[in-house]
Amino acid sequence: MNRGEKGLFGGIAVLAVVLLLLLLGSCGDNCDDAASTPTAPVTITATPSPAGSQVGKSVDSALERVGQTGLSVAVHDASDRDENPGGDWTVCFEKATLSKVDFAAVPDGAPCPKKDGQRIPWPKMPNVKGSTYADAVEKLGDAVGAVAIEAAYEDEAAYDTNNESGEYASWKVCFQSVKAGTRLAQEPDVVVHAVEKDEACPLSKGLYKNPENDPDYLDRQYAEPDDGTSADDGSSADDGSSGDSGSSSEKDYSPGDKGGCPPGGCYNPCPPGGCR
Repeated sequence: MNRGEKGLFGGIAVLAVVLLLLLLGSCGDNCDDAASTPTAPVTITATPSPAGSQVGKSVDSALERVGQTGLSVAVHDASDRDENPGGDWTVCFEKATLSKVDFAAVPDGAPCPKKDGQRIPWPKMPNVKGSTYADAVEKLGDAVGAVAIEAAYEDEAAYDTNNESGEYASWKVCFQSVKAGTRLAQEPDVVVHAVEKDEACPLSKGLYKNPENDPDYLDRQYAEPDDGTSADDGSSADDGSSGDSGSSSEKDYSPGDKGGCPPGGCYNPCPPGGCR
């Protein structure tokens, strides 16, 4: 190292010593205290984490889970009806922050809307007329409750529920209790009226396959005639023409002096009220 380099390094060393002395002098009497004072520990509090997704769970279950985290919670109707959610409602949507969870729910068994606040997309009742009972049960699936079958004719008997392979599986559906196109809110029970596979459906419900089995048909067969005579007494309108034609009870009536006919009509062999 030459003389110039030694002079440069010597100047740097002197400057460093001067700066150190200046720093020590700035502490004053507090330098020793500052050096001996321990540093206070720093405590970091963790932010509560959300309770995890509660979508698909009941409101009661979701509230219980969130309650364990210390977060505040709110629940509202996920549909456009703005009803007060019950504990058995199902959570469709959730919005969580560091301090609060907001659930949007629908009634138990209802499908979730596509977005919060939209209409519940209830399925519509399909047309199952003409299909077999087994196909109707499969087609309706989870959209309805029970699918029961009854005979379409009043004088036939059939009954089963949700059975795709029973003795009525091949029966043909003629009528359905819920009209096609009806929104199936809350999974209603459905009754289909059917006939055996090769039978023709009645024109309307309440008809009999054999008309003679209809109580109204039997009543008409044995009904009393409207003319006041019994069906089997042998009397007729010509009975008054025989015997004593001059009796007052069977007198022929002619038009009056001023024209017209008396009650019962002209030349009526019976007086008003009928013949005895």
